[in-house]
Amino acid sequence: MGTRKPENAQVAAAVRDFTQKGCRDDVLRLAREDLGLGYPKELVALYAESGWPIDRCKKFSSIMRAESDGELLRMLADGGLNPYQMQMLANYYGKGVPVAQLRDVGAKNLTAYDMEQALKTVYQANRQAETEKAGDKTEDSGLQEKIASLAEELRQSEKELEKQQETANRRAAENAELRTKADGLEKRVKELEQEKAGYDSEKRSILEERDRFYRQNQTLMEEKGRLIADLEEVQKEKDEMGQRLKEMENNALAEKVKSGTQTAGQPSDTGQPPISGGAGITANRQGAALNNNAGDSAGNDYLAAIRGRKGERHLVPVERSVRRKPDGLKAFAEKMLGRGRQDSGLIKQLTGKGLNPAQMEQVRMAVQAGLTGQEVNDLIDSGFSADEMAQAVEIVLAEKAYR
Repeated sequence: MGTRKPENAQVAAAVRDFTQKGCRDDVLRLAREDLGLGYPKELVALYAESGWPIDRCKKFSSIMRAESDGELLRMLADGGLNPYQMQMLANYYGKGVPVAQLRDVGAKNLTAYDMEQALKTVYQANRQAETEKAGDKTEDSGLQEKIASLAEELRQSEKELEKQQETANRRAAENAELRTKADGLEKRVKELEQEKAGYDSEKRSILEERDRFYRQNQTLMEEKGRLIADLEEVQKEKDEMGQRLKEMENNALAEKVKSGTQTAGQPSDTGQPPISGGAGITANRQGAALNNNAGDSAGNDYLAAIRGRKGERHLVPVERSVRRKPDGLKAFAEKMLGRGRQDSGLIKQLTGKGLNPAQMEQVRMAVQAGLTGQEVNDLIDSGFSADEMAQAVEIVLAEKAYR
């Protein structure tokens, strides 16, 4: 049977038609191959629209590709035959058995074995009839032997064909299984690609969040550096002011001591003798005053006159006891924290804690960073050093950033 390669549009149209009529995917692939080879749509439709199992469809396709006649194919399609029976009828058709005789045998609903016996009988009868027409077979024994030899060769060929058919069927089943596995793997690959896309999106979100946190932390560190620089500048000004106050107090005390010494060397208005030991006491007071630190400027800053047992007067240095008020500490805390007197709760919390300037700077940074009042109070009461306070503030900020 001659075939002509069809146009792609014709193949596509036929495939759409088969699909609309409920043709399965595996059968549809086989039909597309046959249409691509040029077999007519009406012959391909004999199995594509039948709803047969795939093995039966493949057998019909292989018989069709063996240049079989259309009448034989229609007989095979209408006979309700299994693949083995189809191949058997096609083989005897190739031996010369007419389609009409094959249809009669196929219509008897025989088993494969009984069908083969019936076909052999028909075939032998046909051969015998042909032989009788050709002449008296008894007179030509050589021809009979030749016929027997050919029959034996034919039987051997049939056996070989059956083996080849079994091998072809086994390979077809293996190919179908491989296609099923390939489809499953392809589906799994698509699922993995979708999962990977989801993982990539989540990874990008995490990296963006990490970068945002790093930038925020860098901003906080830069702010911390600026605050520390400001604190150092304030401390420097404080030290310079303390040094100037110390010099002023030393000068004032020296003037007072000098004035007291001159007064002690003069006779008193009462006519009593000069105070004994006054100069020595004043000198000692002056030396002690010059050696004191600025923090002791509120100490020995005046002389007291007392009478002895014999009525003489003595000048005795007396240490002034002045209670230090927390106003200076409050003012310093307000300056460091940048807050007014209206925040008296925090000022009271700072009062009497003995925080040094570096610790108070960490408290100010905690307030500016947005810590709650309770968190700031906990930081003040923690007893941490300035470095430990800084680390505590960073931990609280990091915890809030990850919430």
